[in-house]
Amino acid sequence: MAEGDVHTVYESGVWKNRVEGGTRASNTSPRRVDAVLAGRQAAKKRRVSHVVHTPEGDVESERDYRRVR
Repeated sequence: MAEGDVHTVYESGVWKNRVEGGTRASNTSPRRVDAVLAGRQAAKKRRVSHVVHTPEGDVESERDYRRVR
């Protein structure tokens, strides 16, 4: 995974989107679906990958938006 990729993770009872290499969450949501949608939009805008993790921390899915037109 490259620097700047967006990760959707579950921490402390909320879903968070964190940009790889950053220290803080870019946004949070109590609902997984809202966090995944926000993470996808952020990844498309930044033209990076979006990685969704399970609540246990495993990678559930990854989508690359580097070549989106």
